[in-house]
Amino acid sequence: MFTGTLFPYQHEAVDRVLSDRRILVAYSMGTGKTVLTIAALEALFGQGDIRCCVVMVPSSLKWQWAQALAQFTDVPTRTVTLRGQQLTVPAEEVCTVINGTPKKRQQQWALAQHADYVIVSYGAVLHDWKQLCALPGDALVLDEATAIKNFSAQTTKRVKKLKPPVRVALTGNPVENRPEEVFSIMEWVNAKILGRWDLFEKSYINRNFFGGVSSYKNLGLLHKNLSRSMIRKSRLDPEVAKYLPEVTETTRHVSLDKTTRSIYKAILADVQAAMDELAEAGADFDLAAYYAGIKPDGAFGAQGKLMARLQAARLLLDHPQLLMDSAVAYHAGSGGSRYAAEFAASRYDLPDLTTAPKLSALDELVATMLAEPGTKAAIFTDYRKMLPYLAERLDKHGDLALFHGQLTSDEKASVLARFKHDPECRLFISTNAGGYGLDLPEAQYLVNYDLPYSNGVLAQRNTRHVRASSTFERVHVTNLVVEETVEERVQATLRLRQKLSQAVVDGMGSSALDMDIESLAEHIENAI
Repeated sequence: MFTGTLFPYQHEAVDRVLSDRRILVAYSMGTGKTVLTIAALEALFGQGDIRCCVVMVPSSLKWQWAQALAQFTDVPTRTVTLRGQQLTVPAEEVCTVINGTPKKRQQQWALAQHADYVIVSYGAVLHDWKQLCALPGDALVLDEATAIKNFSAQTTKRVKKLKPPVRVALTGNPVENRPEEVFSIMEWVNAKILGRWDLFEKSYINRNFFGGVSSYKNLGLLHKNLSRSMIRKSRLDPEVAKYLPEVTETTRHVSLDKTTRSIYKAILADVQAAMDELAEAGADFDLAAYYAGIKPDGAFGAQGKLMARLQAARLLLDHPQLLMDSAVAYHAGSGGSRYAAEFAASRYDLPDLTTAPKLSALDELVATMLAEPGTKAAIFTDYRKMLPYLAERLDKHGDLALFHGQLTSDEKASVLARFKHDPECRLFISTNAGGYGLDLPEAQYLVNYDLPYSNGVLAQRNTRHVRASSTFERVHVTNLVVEETVEERVQATLRLRQKLSQAVVDGMGSSALDMDIESLAEHIENAI
């Protein structure tokens, strides 16, 4: 039985889950999708409509979901210790968390046959497919459902084969970068809502000569159709906003020193050469598609060269040592970038380049944020190898927690618990692995050390501390952006994608949007 208390704005979503049975719950991040979903599921259990619910989540959220079930229901509980941190979760026979080695998972799958809840990561559809299909599950919850936004991904294809009578997709931002993403999600939720792909494309997408998207159209109609099987509440809605802290977002511009600027321009010249090669191959460059894993028809080598050079530019802006690390890793045969190695070898000034203007700006910013005793902050970066440089520079401000995708589920839960409960641990420093689904209401400040290419990733990051459970009246987001660099163009691109998301998901703004931001070629020409 559900034992929690819902906010007034959450009841409508519970009612829609109970009536529709197949629905996209697109409540903004921080508005309590987990809690309202538990309330709806417990009602379905109470009515005898479901016997077993599978909750599929990013790996880092498995134990967070288990803790929520223990907190908001009357199920018997147990205590687990994960790397020194104690967590209260449901008894294993009631809620089985599939986690650990293959041998441990085999034992857990046997228990799961009789459990009410089974919590798995998306990786289960690839690694434990037969066991997953053998469950008597008649309800499936996809948390962070943008995990199935890419049509071609094997995970997406497997998930779409799972079609229980109750299907609930949870995501605060079903359109991270393009409307095609919500089409993919809705194919699983209820394929009748948006219909066939060819008709969807004809109705909402205009393409250029090369097949790239030039604009989107009829976005108001798309929102209307989507709403037939989607319930949406934004943190800006009046009935929601009064339960959340206000958010102040600012951008702090960072200037490059003369030497770093010179090296940056040299990399941009190589970017321009790669773009010329791409143009000769007759291909258009789609940055969002590249990062979504969509392989272009032909010219993939040219796109790869272009991305390697853009990546090198971004590494340089974050910390010149990252570029050197990439070169060293390539020579050592442990990854890295061939381009970084070749570029480093060609520059006499690069090995001695230790100045990191952005890191210095962050150091000053953190000192100001943590001047008040007890204040906590979260810092996000795209690059895992940036974490030790951040930790080394910021350690003087207090204990810190490092979070990244190579941690095990248990390690992630332990790191998160330490930041939440240890008053001496004042900094949570994370890659994008910590941007999805984690609750960080203890933080009053959040800093984007660099901006991701994906609007969805940024939206996830920026709302980790914007939670109904926050005790702060106001929280802050600061973006560090190196002026007169590609980082400014990334920020402009993100703003355009935010407008697109608002049009489709919230029904706000224009019904048509042109992809008319400054092209990469124009940016490079202006920069060099």
